[in-house]
Amino acid sequence: MSDDYHYDEEFTMEPHYEQELESTGPDSASMLVNIETPMGQVTVDLKQIDDAKKAVAATRAKDSQLPLSDQMMNGFIGSKHKRDSRYWSGKLGILMKIHFDTYLGEEYEVVEEFMVDHGKIRAAIHESVELHEGKRQRFLVAGTRFYQSKKIPEHHLAIVSGVDHDGDHRLSVYTPSDSTVYVNGKSADELISNVENDFYQNGILKNAFFDLKYNFIARDKQIDDLIAWDENIKETLWRDIIGFQKAMPKLRESGVPNSRGVILAGPPGTGKTMIAKWLAAHSDITCILISAEMITGRNDIKSCFEMARKLSPTLLIIEDIDTAGALDRRASDHPLLGEFLQSMDGVVPNHGVITLATTNHSNKIDPAIADRPGRFDRIIEVGLPGKEQRFHIFHHLLKKLDISRNVTIEVKEKLAKMTEGLTGAWIRAVVQDSLILALSQDKAKIGKEQLFASLKDVMERRGMAYRVAPYAPPQAKAKADVYVQ
Repeated sequence: MSDDYHYDEEFTMEPHYEQELESTGPDSASMLVNIETPMGQVTVDLKQIDDAKKAVAATRAKDSQLPLSDQMMNGFIGSKHKRDSRYWSGKLGILMKIHFDTYLGEEYEVVEEFMVDHGKIRAAIHESVELHEGKRQRFLVAGTRFYQSKKIPEHHLAIVSGVDHDGDHRLSVYTPSDSTVYVNGKSADELISNVENDFYQNGILKNAFFDLKYNFIARDKQIDDLIAWDENIKETLWRDIIGFQKAMPKLRESGVPNSRGVILAGPPGTGKTMIAKWLAAHSDITCILISAEMITGRNDIKSCFEMARKLSPTLLIIEDIDTAGALDRRASDHPLLGEFLQSMDGVVPNHGVITLATTNHSNKIDPAIADRPGRFDRIIEVGLPGKEQRFHIFHHLLKKLDISRNVTIEVKEKLAKMTEGLTGAWIRAVVQDSLILALSQDKAKIGKEQLFASLKDVMERRGMAYRVAPYAPPQAKAKADVYVQ
């Protein structure tokens, strides 16, 4: 007998058999027929046969009233099946769907793929997403897939993919109720949990560099050349972050906390973000970047720390922590402050998580965050660049541009001397403005005249900013004016 979905057998009585009908009347509970066969006499109850046929007909009628998708599912999995569903928000759901394909592809193959739309079978919906290094990956947005085991063909399971109105991606796994189906040696009843665990251990986010929205960031190994280093800061960061990563496993084995927090503090434009990216470039562990505009509500911070723990060891970079969470209790009782406190040193330990935060205003960070080991263990001041650092910045920026012969080493040294009190960002503005000025004067190359004229203009603009935020000494502007005259 085939399965219920295809059941279509008819009872027939062969005429050459001896038959004996026993019945107590037309309304009797049974109608027995004795049939002589080469193996002996067989008694068949015609009433039971008739009832069975009616039951099959009723089942078919009932199935015909089911939605087409349920009819197809019953035909492939069986009328009795189990379902397990899970949601993931945004791009995380896309990455999880892609990992499902990889995980199942080792043992199962897709035998049918479709989508039921208004009672009609249509093609499933696919899209592609950009991953790291510009590579794109196709994935199933909405539709149903029927899978069959490559090793045990009778093992079937189905995956239904969808997206809700909030952009959350949903996966539902269907397996037969009357048999156990295995995937990678584990019951398919726990398939979603098994795939999710494998995703955090071996998936695309493990040891990758990405932001809170799961956009991948390239690790630039050439970033060393872009930073005008204070060697003391470089040595401290290497020891406290890169060196700490190597010590993490030993600390965990010894029962010592293997989490750490470091704050990079200093005026805007001093290269704090670039230093953070330099640390990510030299880290072989998972790196997650958070910036203020990415935090759109409660639980964003909590979920990010949860992700960091799942993908640990992890370097969690929080840009402008004072604005990201408004962590100044003196200014307001911001709800995100409690979330930061709980995430960094709450009930759940952050094993294997290094938190690196940057801030323009270290004095505004609440002491509960900054002045307590276990949350942030060290504050490193990244000050304005010194003369040698400013020379390095000028030299590095100008070597990428066409410059005249009169832009000598001596000119660069004078520029470095005259820009005391300026950040690297302002020095970059001087070089950019000199290029614009040269082009406006139909000059093919940047000369010292354009550089010093641009410096004078920047100093005037910086002077306006100085009255609001006093970072640049006023004597720097005077030096520029004297030299240009």
